[in-house]
Amino acid sequence: MRVDAVDPADLSAAQQPLYDLYTTGRRVAPGSPFTLVDADGRLQGPAAIWITHPTFGTALQQLGSTVRWESALPVRAREIAILLVGHHHESAFELYAHRLAGAAAGLTPDDLTALSEGTEPAEATEVESCVFRTTASMLRNRTLTDDEFRDATTVLGAPGLLELTTIVGYYNLVALQLAVFDVQPPA
Repeated sequence: MRVDAVDPADLSAAQQPLYDLYTTGRRVAPGSPFTLVDADGRLQGPAAIWITHPTFGTALQQLGSTVRWESALPVRAREIAILLVGHHHESAFELYAHRLAGAAAGLTPDDLTALSEGTEPAEATEVESCVFRTTASMLRNRTLTDDEFRDATTVLGAPGLLELTTIVGYYNLVALQLAVFDVQPPA
């Protein structure tokens, strides 16, 4: 990583509440597919860089929490979108974390392989198939055609498409930050 990981003993008063969000609650509950805290208590992944700027880090964490726990899209569909973004950017940490999250959500090894090859999982539901096609188009073209928009809103509804564009945009942002700061998955 291009910046030093913040030692938990050296946290500022502004950093402590953000740190606590990653070390307590749902993120570290038993059965969580991945953690953003290493064995020494240091943050890893995007949290490792967000802690350096608590104001921005808190806002990004809030959006990430909304994407992860408040979305109405099925969890498998969300993970399909996130993995497509991770593969699009070749984001090592994003892929590390969301292969685990995808498997926990029910994506099979064959599904994960298909996504790594840019192909739709074989047993995708109608919603998952729509998420796959729509995400792939957004990544490829940075928008949707009128027909793609109509198809997406027919299956997902306008609120579902807003969620999907937010998920894709958020994970594009995360991938960029991980690349710039050279954040890698744990060994």
